[in-house]
Amino acid sequence: MSATVFGYVRLEDDDEVEEDRFHDLLVAHAVAEGLALADVYVDRHMPAARIMRPGLTELLAQLQRADGRAVLVADLDHLSTSQPVRQAIEMEISKACGRVLAVEAVDVGSVSSPT
Repeated sequence: MSATVFGYVRLEDDDEVEEDRFHDLLVAHAVAEGLALADVYVDRHMPAARIMRPGLTELLAQLQRADGRAVLVADLDHLSTSQPVRQAIEMEISKACGRVLAVEAVDVGSVSSPT
């Protein structure tokens, strides 16, 4: 049985093309790694310094209901570009029995939508 992961994307605007690219990247990485991507949570209009976010709050609640799951992000900047905020979010994910997996080595622009 493959491990279940939840995706997370933080956007500072409403760029649907960018959101689709990140979603496709997470799906492709999950498939390549043999992971089951259950859902992707998105927070729009969220500055990096903000810890309280609707999508992240929902994701943390889901992690608490599903022990031992992971959060898949395109890169750690989706949690936050601020190191203290990122560490706080990672701690909350850990408290919810989750861990963070990042797809940092992949060029987001190289991922295309499935046809």
